[in-house]
Amino acid sequence: MAQTQQKKENQKKKLEKRKSKEQKREYKKTHNSKGKTLEDMFVYVDEYGNLSNTPPTQKYEFKASDLERPIVEDEFSFGKVSFFNEQGQYGFIRNNETRENVYFNLKLVGFPLRVDQKVKFKYQSSKQGLQVTTVEIVQ
Repeated sequence: MAQTQQKKENQKKKLEKRKSKEQKREYKKTHNSKGKTLEDMFVYVDEYGNLSNTPPTQKYEFKASDLERPIVEDEFSFGKVSFFNEQGQYGFIRNNETRENVYFNLKLVGFPLRVDQKVKFKYQSSKQGLQVTTVEIVQ
């Protein structure tokens, strides 16, 4: 008698499993991403960086100034060496006015610098960021 009851329970479990598989299969058929048109797969980015399904209403016109890197200093800036790695022979100078860090290395400067040393320098923008072109020590 115990075996027949256990068999019935096993059959119920199999039926429930089969039904759940069938439901999953139906769900996958109805929510299938295959066969969508190209327009359905597009995602648009608005001017604030949010994603949406609708195309933008206004077209942005790029200007040449958007693509240029305007940071090129022709005059000297004043700052202080904020970090220097002696092993790697590189460091950063913090600009007094803009509080930006400007990269330098021993090859660019030509002589070693110390931390907290006051300097005047020229810099330019490069692919990696701001980089020193010339440095003079201020007494």
